Amino acid sequence: MRIPELLAPVGSMDHLKVAINAGASSVYLSGKDYGARKFAENFTLDEIDDAVNIAHLHNVKVYVTVNTLIKEDELEDVINYLSKLYAIGVDAVLIQDLGLVELINRHLPHLKIHASTQMTCENQLKLNYIESKGIKRVVLPREMRREEISQLKTNMELEIFAHGALCYSYSGQCLMSSFKGGRSGNRGTCAQPCRQKYKINGMKREDYYLSPCDLNLFNQLKEIAELNISCIKIEGRMRSKEYLAIVISNYRKALNKLKSMKNTNDEELSLVFNRGFVEGQFSHKSKRSIRAGHVGLKIGKVIDSQKNQIAVRIDDSIKTIPEKGDGLLIVKKNNDYGLEISQNPIITTLNHFKKGKNKQIKDFTRKDKVMIVKKVWQNKKITFDLTDSNVYLTKRNNLNKKVKEIENKGRSFIKSKLTITFSLKNKFPHLKGRLTLANRRQIECEVRGNTPFEKPLKKSVTAETVKKQLAKIDNYPYEITQININYDGTLFIPISKLNELRRNLFEALKKEVENSYKHECEKITLTHEKSEHKKNPVNFSFYTNNLNHLKEIDNVKRVYLEIPPEHDDVDITSPNTPNINYMVNFIKEALEISYDKDYEIIWKWPDITHDKLIKTLNKVRGILNKMHYSLPVMTGNFNGEYGPYSMNITNTQSIDSLENYKIITLSPELTKKDYENIIDNAKNPEKIEMLVQGSVELMKSRYSILSKKEFKQIKNKNNFYLIDRKNNRYPIHKSISQEELEIFDDSELSLLDEIKHLKKIGFCNFSIDGRWRDDEYCKIIDIYKQAIDEDIDEKKLLKYSSKNTLGNY
Repeated sequence: MRIPELLAPVGSMDHLKVAINAGASSVYLSGKDYGARKFAENFTLDEIDDAVNIAHLHNVKVYVTVNTLIKEDELEDVINYLSKLYAIGVDAVLIQDLGLVELINRHLPHLKIHASTQMTCENQLKLNYIESKGIKRVVLPREMRREEISQLKTNMELEIFAHGALCYSYSGQCLMSSFKGGRSGNRGTCAQPCRQKYKINGMKREDYYLSPCDLNLFNQLKEIAELNISCIKIEGRMRSKEYLAIVISNYRKALNKLKSMKNTNDEELSLVFNRGFVEGQFSHKSKRSIRAGHVGLKIGKVIDSQKNQIAVRIDDSIKTIPEKGDGLLIVKKNNDYGLEISQNPIITTLNHFKKGKNKQIKDFTRKDKVMIVKKVWQNKKITFDLTDSNVYLTKRNNLNKKVKEIENKGRSFIKSKLTITFSLKNKFPHLKGRLTLANRRQIECEVRGNTPFEKPLKKSVTAETVKKQLAKIDNYPYEITQININYDGTLFIPISKLNELRRNLFEALKKEVENSYKHECEKITLTHEKSEHKKNPVNFSFYTNNLNHLKEIDNVKRVYLEIPPEHDDVDITSPNTPNINYMVNFIKEALEISYDKDYEIIWKWPDITHDKLIKTLNKVRGILNKMHYSLPVMTGNFNGEYGPYSMNITNTQSIDSLENYKIITLSPELTKKDYENIIDNAKNPEKIEMLVQGSVELMKSRYSILSKKEFKQIKNKNNFYLIDRKNNRYPIHKSISQEELEIFDDSELSLLDEIKHLKKIGFCNFSIDGRWRDDEYCKIIDIYKQAIDEDIDEKKLLKYSSKNTLGNY
């Protein structure tokens, strides 16, 4: 069994020390720019240099996240930033942007690339593509299941998240923060709209529908190791040192015990920040958090509630017993509201007693463990009964002592093995060291003392004394495995000179370790090979999943046809296999309707396509081919002819890297200036398309928005909306996969007033998204075609789209 690498999040230099001492095999961190956690403290280049030196000396690898989408005017700055990281000696960089991968391969071919989870590589086709681009490791989406991972075939290393926050949406596929808060998750500034409360039509209560519990695969480490996962990753660059120390140290202990098959207690993990725990899609499990903040360790229930005190029975399985000064969270069960009662109150009076006897005891090994808590709540207006409320331990005072020990005395890192040889040359002491790092790299150094050995006036320095002084390790992370003394013990030198010699060797070895990772840094200048733009005819594309649209449309170049689910009830708690006959008949009918039309039908596959779904879609394709129905495909799997906007294309390098594609749709997150920069540098503007009208997909999720029990309470199973506190209503639909939900914007992106400008600067392909729209909606195409050449009264648009926005444009 191969023990996976333990990868820790590091948001500052203080966190780095904690991660190393707690037992991390590697750390990931970010510079001040281009990382997916813009609001963490993060590192300057000088600090990254220091961090890399410290980590490498302790046999810990350093990966730097450059995992945001890169805009056209940032490309040269970013590749030069990466060149500096390469010179510093980072072990790898995490990348989301396809264009950046292309630039690294061209200019920094020896810099290792890890594909960030932001790249959304959920199937074999994507893995094949990125492996062909020289990527060495891929961070799989958190949504992947155990059996899906086991089927992957690749020479790349596989990395998965094992612990920490879960996003409701697939990473890299969430535009909610960008469109509703002006802060893009794909640019490292997510405003976390998923942690807010929402309503759903048909449900009485407001709840954290988009806020999953935190991931915790602590009890799945054996299964993970058996899957040949190379690395497990802990999320949390913005969390505390306490979180980092406790989580990393517990995972390190558990990983070390894997081979001996010993179990470890995981209760400590619940005492640092968490929103409750779930094993997530890895184990086909999902669970909503009860609050946006810390939940803690569930320890029991209130069995008696009085005016000034409550009695709490501790669950028999709980080993962590509360103490005076610890914090509690008490949650009152309520069928309608799930009301929170306390906000981390401190236990001020704590008595332990056995039920039935009014006798205080300290022995918690007896049955019926009960504690009495006085003055527990901060809100004095609470008067109702708290009986049956769940009780959580949120703060544990004695954890602080353990955290400090880890921070100051932790030694869970792997020490380099050191062999020392001492000798005299012309009476001057020479000390040679051979240091073997954990990666088997060997570093050799030799230092010479400036003070010669002399004949002793009284007592000589023996060989044993020399050996004793050389065996002192100071604070260096070395383990001396052998000391060779080539000296007969008959001469004298001050002991301080031996100590100085030893320190000089250790420092020289340290410098050699640091330098062994360094490289030369050169300024990189990017040149744009622009072709002369010819005037291309303007073409429109139309997205639809409504067969009636196909009957009315006759004025577009392409129709991107998506197959809607048979039943759009958004229930994915028990997903069914997609109905192949239904899909074949839908496509067949579409092709028959459009037989004499001038447009081309392109089959739009779902943006998320796990391998099981791809197999089903290819079966449908095979049946259609036998029936002599053939049509191209729009897919983000890096192997199609038409690319959807979910591919997150934000620069010309990404466009040029996808050579097989005929048309690629740009990300709708871009601004007007970004679009202008792209078209100005484009080699083939006829390959580029822009979404100019339609409701943008804000989230794609594999997590059910309601539980089975909640679905049963709803009478109308169709037309679901997520409703925020401003009463914006976001449509929710189910994918044909039967396993994913798609949440659309409540407003429509509308660039009608900009269409003439976009044509003037060189754009020639525009798309309108008419999915989930009524039969009349396709008439909006005529309005846009008219707007290409003349001014249009925007009121015409309002007939078909009443709530419009420029988005990020």
